[in-house]
Amino acid sequence: MERQRHPHNQLKSAMREYLGTLGGGHASIAEIKQSVEPTLGVVADSSYRSALQDERYFERVARGVFRLRE
Repeated sequence: MERQRHPHNQLKSAMREYLGTLGGGHASIAEIKQSVEPTLGVVADSSYRSALQDERYFERVARGVFRLRE
């Protein structure tokens, strides 16, 4: 199955929305991916890692674990 390209920032927005439901809690990349896949479908793992590098929105808590920046 060929991957579909998504509009710019759609993945980042979906991740922010999911992390926002955690009330300041954190989630692993696998948990984030699991929550976003039903909406966006298959997205390359590198796209998740790349989007999570945006320090304006995401804060790394531990290796592979992130939360929304306050």
